[in-house]
Amino acid sequence: MPRTAPADRGVPYFAAFLDLLHARVVVVGGGRVASSKVRSLLPCGPDPLVVVAPRASAAIQRAAAAGQLTWHQRAYAGQDDLAGATLAFGASDDRQLNAQVAADARRLGIPVLAVDDVPNCDFIAPAVVRRGDVTVAISTAGRSPAMARRTRELLDALLPRYWGDLLDVAAAARERLGGTRSVIDPDRWQSALQGEVEYLTSIGALQEATDLLLRKLERSLFEPSSQAHGLVSLVGAGPGDPDLLTLRAVQRLRSAEVVVHDRLVSEAVLEHAAPDAERIDVGKRSGGKGATQDDINDLLVDLGRQGRRVVRLKGGDPFVFGRGGEEALALARASVDFEVVPGISSALAAPAAAGIPVTPRGLSASVTVVNGHDADQHDWRSLARGGGTLVFLMAVEHLEVIVERLLSHGRSPLEPAALVEWATLPGQRVLAAPLAEIVRQARLVEVEPPAVLVVGPTAALVNQLGPRGSRVASELDLMVAR
Repeated sequence: MPRTAPADRGVPYFAAFLDLLHARVVVVGGGRVASSKVRSLLPCGPDPLVVVAPRASAAIQRAAAAGQLTWHQRAYAGQDDLAGATLAFGASDDRQLNAQVAADARRLGIPVLAVDDVPNCDFIAPAVVRRGDVTVAISTAGRSPAMARRTRELLDALLPRYWGDLLDVAAAARERLGGTRSVIDPDRWQSALQGEVEYLTSIGALQEATDLLLRKLERSLFEPSSQAHGLVSLVGAGPGDPDLLTLRAVQRLRSAEVVVHDRLVSEAVLEHAAPDAERIDVGKRSGGKGATQDDINDLLVDLGRQGRRVVRLKGGDPFVFGRGGEEALALARASVDFEVVPGISSALAAPAAAGIPVTPRGLSASVTVVNGHDADQHDWRSLARGGGTLVFLMAVEHLEVIVERLLSHGRSPLEPAALVEWATLPGQRVLAAPLAEIVRQARLVEVEPPAVLVVGPTAALVNQLGPRGSRVASELDLMVAR
């Protein structure tokens, strides 16, 4: 029975994939909409694929000339054109004609789709994302094609281009395993596909990926579950804004069983993790409370040895003052598989978000990234007199020491400086002042971590290049603070 109205969503559609190989499919219409349907149908192998229309697009004409479809260059002739069809499409620009096609098809018992006319549709053609034989179909039940397209665009951006190749690798391994494949549980398949197998697939080394996958799966047959090796992904969470996560970071979060994260990783970033993923907060608290680095290393090794899919989520980039190197060494020494997923470091993202280019031609030919916590480890003479842009991460707690060391070793008191607080997030705030004034003004307006300190001539550009609507601490802020 036809649906009474597009908004009638009391009963959902049943999602299914149809085998149209060698099936007769009829499309009535030859314009843009019909061309879109034909483009979707051709890879599915209908034979014959019939188009009925007095005029047809260049794409349909080319397909007809190539023998991919049959074009009847005439008006629709009624039920005779639909006889023997598996599916029918009313895809002309004439809504009444599409409704007639739907009525004729229903009399013949043929499932039919009338474009943009839900009551005259027995099924919905979804928006589709394809990666080889991996197919993702999106439907809004005909209520908003624009939203379906938008969803398709988002998924198309997220799904790796090599995903179809990875399916081919998995299928080849299943075939070579034969009967033993049935004794390998899905979790081990998923774990085995990640890491180096996925990397080899992404660079086109499919045979090497297949051979490695087979070795991992065959090894798992002889490993008790408690001794299976998982995969630990050391993932950079970027500067804070969830839109600045890399695609691979999002992919790893969505497939993780456990997410081990720092305190400053936002809830918006963590929402990319699967709902049932275990979350473990190992972030440091004020006063140094929280898990030690040795505790974190031991936790990651233990989870990896349990065969778990683990994401170690760290702000910025895991190898830029994130102790990711220490964690990688601990995992390597324990023979636990791991990978590194780089992230956007706040050392570059925070200045950029504030409108501060760190290496503009004529102002700075270099940028030096400095850990604000380890003041006694730096060559302050070189930092102060070396020129270029200095970027201090984790700068707030030791701001007085940083500025005093730079000034005492020769950096000009008038050198432009800027503090970027909560970079890339809605609460981002920027404080710009001469180096000799930056501490006093920062304490007046109570700048808090996380904040990045930028020192160098380029910091003066913040008022010219900062994004519209961004908060730059002004003299009014300072007056209020006083």
